[in-house]
Amino acid sequence: MLHTQSRQNGAQGHGAIAVATIIVLFLSAACTKGLLRETEEERVARERLQLLNDSAQDARQRLGQFLYQAQDSLEADLLVYNYYNKEDAEWLWVTDDTTFLLREADTLASSLATKALSLGLEPETFFVPQVKQDIAHLRTLDFDSAGVAATDAMARVELNLSRAFMRCAVGLRYGFVNPHKAFNYLDPRGGGSFRQVYDIDTERPTEEFLSESFSHVHHAMDYLNSLEPTDTIYQLLKQRLANDTTAKGRKLAICNMERRRWRHKDAPAEGRRHIFVNIPSQQLWGITSDSVFSMKICCGAWATKTPLLYSNVKLIQLNPEWRIPYPIMSAEVSHHAGDSAYFARHNYFILKNGTRDTINPKDITAEQLQRGGYSVTQHSGPGNSLGRIIFRFANKFDVYMHDTNNRRAFNAERRTLSHGCVRVERPFDLVMFLLPDADEWLLDRMRMTIDLPPESDKGKEYLEKREEEGEEGSVRFMSSQSVSPTVPVMIDYYTLYPNPETGVWETWRDRYEYDDQIEKCLKRY
Repeated sequence: MLHTQSRQNGAQGHGAIAVATIIVLFLSAACTKGLLRETEEERVARERLQLLNDSAQDARQRLGQFLYQAQDSLEADLLVYNYYNKEDAEWLWVTDDTTFLLREADTLASSLATKALSLGLEPETFFVPQVKQDIAHLRTLDFDSAGVAATDAMARVELNLSRAFMRCAVGLRYGFVNPHKAFNYLDPRGGGSFRQVYDIDTERPTEEFLSESFSHVHHAMDYLNSLEPTDTIYQLLKQRLANDTTAKGRKLAICNMERRRWRHKDAPAEGRRHIFVNIPSQQLWGITSDSVFSMKICCGAWATKTPLLYSNVKLIQLNPEWRIPYPIMSAEVSHHAGDSAYFARHNYFILKNGTRDTINPKDITAEQLQRGGYSVTQHSGPGNSLGRIIFRFANKFDVYMHDTNNRRAFNAERRTLSHGCVRVERPFDLVMFLLPDADEWLLDRMRMTIDLPPESDKGKEYLEKREEEGEEGSVRFMSSQSVSPTVPVMIDYYTLYPNPETGVWETWRDRYEYDDQIEKCLKRY
């Protein structure tokens, strides 16, 4: 019985072992299938995460080395440099969220390539080829065969994506080119200094802008697209770029799009009465909410470029004297010292600064005039270089808009001939634009002060009475008239722009070769 029982127990034991074996084999097969599934779908992700964790410290060190090598004067790159140069700088792209790295960062790189092309830039501007290559290595963990170190790929992706993101953000919000740096180091004046030609208060990026931008990395392209200008002129320029295949046409669109990205703090509010002077077109427009008028201008020669600036016209002076600026006096007048006929012919007189004593031209030398201490001024009147009217607005260059005694200059195609001031073709039309509420008697008093005939009945009666009473000579009612409220004046530079009066897009010559300078700066990217 025991034996039988023993045999039965043995049979049962063998049966249990057989069942267990089947179960083990089944589970083994199931596990094997599971492992194969992990290899295909999960192993790389698990190993990638492990790699990121294990290599994090070394990757940070490599980023520091790349950061040092990548130092650049581009504002966006400097902001990124300062960010990662801090010990507690948080990584934005290469994180524990590998899905974000592989999907979102890869998509961002592709989107940046498309954005670059729409702006007339190359994908390399935003490091797209290198970023996509490094992301591919991180996706497959294929480093050995490619001869790429994992830490290098991690560091490069992190740094290059941040630089690309900030380059795009800064470019769209503030412009890729800093106009102060682009234009104010072109014209040497000697002694290591340069003649400043751009003085528009233009916004530039800050550390706060970087912090704000980096808070949007998880919806990067939506954020970047929100920074791009939406005004009609910019959008039309962008369309022209997309549709123009010629090198000249694309350059015009790219350079003037860049100008539209510069945000000017002092730009007049939309619809406000203002004056727009455009150097390339050599024209002035007086613009209101419902009307526009234009006139020709003469502006600065190549060596004495009219500076670009925004200000407000606050004073109209009649029959001005011209105190000749020292650089002009030293270069063009001083060597005539001792020649009384020259000074009389040009209606010039010499004053000793401080005492304001008048000096006889025979009693002074060129060296004395060049050393300073004296000034040369031209009397007012018909022959004055400023003409009979001057329009004053605050600026550091002592430039202004004014009439001229050389009316023939307005017939020339190229009218870049002044020492920097803007000469206007029809100065009294500009007076009426600046004083829209002036009554006719005020305007006539101004007209008669500069020897123009009156137009109102009161003005005509006044002159008739003078003639009847035998009075002769000019009538000098006033020397100046304030402009209140002040009227904004914008002296700017566009080579492709819709004519404010006709709305028709026009192209003008790059008088000061500023388009060439913008193109040169953009190529740095």
